Amino acid sequence: MSPTLLQRNECDESCPPSFQPINYAIIFAGSYVPRPLYRQPQTPAFEPAPPYDHSKRPPLLHPPLSPSLPSHTAAAHDPPGHVRLVHQYCKVHMNSLPPELLHVLNQAYFLHVLATDPAKLIPPGKSLLSMMTRSQPVSIPETTETVLHDRVEKVVHQAFWNEALESLSSSEPSVQLLRLKGLYADLHESLAPLFPVAHTVLQALSSPLPPTSSPLRSTLVLLDEILAALRERCAPVRDPDIDALRISINSPPHPPASLAALVIDTFKALIALASTLKADLTQSVLGAMSESQLTAVIAQQARSREQEIVLELWGGADNIRTAWRAWTQYQHQHQHQVRTALERKKHLARVLTSALGSTTAVSCDAPLTFPPPSSVPTPHHLPPQFFFTAPTLLYLQNYLQALVIAACLRALTHLPPAVPTDFVARIWALLKAEIDGNEYAIGVPSPALSLEGSEDPTRLLNLADEVVRAMRLGDMETGEGQNKEDELRAAVERTLKPRDPVFLLLLGRLVKAVSSHLDNMLDAASSGEESRGVPQRMQTGRSMRGIANGFVSGVANKQSTSLSVAVKGFEDPVLVNGIEDVTRKILYCIEWVDEVWGSYD
Repeated sequence: MSPTLLQRNECDESCPPSFQPINYAIIFAGSYVPRPLYRQPQTPAFEPAPPYDHSKRPPLLHPPLSPSLPSHTAAAHDPPGHVRLVHQYCKVHMNSLPPELLHVLNQAYFLHVLATDPAKLIPPGKSLLSMMTRSQPVSIPETTETVLHDRVEKVVHQAFWNEALESLSSSEPSVQLLRLKGLYADLHESLAPLFPVAHTVLQALSSPLPPTSSPLRSTLVLLDEILAALRERCAPVRDPDIDALRISINSPPHPPASLAALVIDTFKALIALASTLKADLTQSVLGAMSESQLTAVIAQQARSREQEIVLELWGGADNIRTAWRAWTQYQHQHQHQVRTALERKKHLARVLTSALGSTTAVSCDAPLTFPPPSSVPTPHHLPPQFFFTAPTLLYLQNYLQALVIAACLRALTHLPPAVPTDFVARIWALLKAEIDGNEYAIGVPSPALSLEGSEDPTRLLNLADEVVRAMRLGDMETGEGQNKEDELRAAVERTLKPRDPVFLLLLGRLVKAVSSHLDNMLDAASSGEESRGVPQRMQTGRSMRGIANGFVSGVANKQSTSLSVAVKGFEDPVLVNGIEDVTRKILYCIEWVDEVWGSYD
């Protein structure tokens, strides 16, 4: 049975900390199983904002692309910059995930993309800080379940405050003191991030309440002192709100019932004000950071959030460790072998490259039940550690196969090396536009990228036209071009099928070359460079950029990954550059996963 997951999401600002979001609950056939909340990071406690309106497609975690060059099937009606994580194998799986869970995953995935590939999100003329500034509160799309949940939540909160008002309206000081003790604890929790640990406000709220004949008036005195302390620490724009509260406190009503209502209203207002001041403080802290400091904070929080959510979804470290070892075949070959960090990365590079070289699309699906069901490991079904990286890996799998498609088409033309042509560049431009346009997009579950069974015949026609154009260029002097056109178009369609021998031969060569070069890169990175990661310059080559401008400590900025050995069938400079690009992106994924999960193998 698919679970129904409940979460308190956006509480009324005046609700006490005891009623702030504290847990998920999964209900299976009426049984209640509490689970910890995916708590936001604490240093600093910010939530990334949706990016500004710009023309880039919003990133989404997505299922495998179709065997055709996939159409643009991303959520076209989403607001620009909305980041959605919809990581499921089919639409049924997507609909099975509760909207509250999707909201949590979307926010975490936004942070992941901002840390690993900020260029995908930051519009021209904007800085990284601008992506962290919220222009409006982030809300979950309303559904019948969320509307009902909000109504129930408001009723519970109102009942909480009504009960507190009833206790404080009692004529017995002992009853009032007992209830005030709980309210002090709630207020202490709300104000703790705003004051140093040893501040007198926090000490007063955590100390035992002294006996008094008028607890309510003593409480108003303390609340006034708290407001005065907050006024010293808040932004000037908040002064009028605090002053208004202090005026009401300093002119208390005389009837006990009215005095109790004033105390309750002040507690509610203080808790709401604390939430506002914490948001102000977060933005102030972020604004004082340099770009490099902010990138480091984002990377740290992305790693922490990713690990926290995956551990929660899969039910703990033991489950994900088991899945990891099964996928990497540790249990058969290396179960008791102690691995160094280099050996771990090299083994991961080989296994991952093999999975990317498959014609079956890689995937990593969120479990729909708790605990997650055990399954037979397969190379293309990635373990939980790749949950947030899977969309990038699927993109790289399609990238590899696009390179193979270009090489296959190049082989069909039989152009002599002496004939100058832009054929490969034109073909690659078509293929690259397709895979880039569908990065982070929702596709149709099926094997990896090819043209077999394409729903859009114009794509196949465009590629075939380019092959015919190149053939005519080569046969211009003989005049045989027209006679070969039909035969060549049929050859294009046949060659691009994922089980075509030529396609598989070239794919195997490419995967082997990429795997070998990753091995060499990792060796070079660890050879005498432990203190500063991968060397700034490799044996042959050109400079490159690391993940998110250096967020991953194991991959320094502006390093090179030029291939020292050409791959047979991929000699064209356009394809060589493409191989360099995909190789370093695979390396970045390996480094990122190792930084997040290195201790969980």
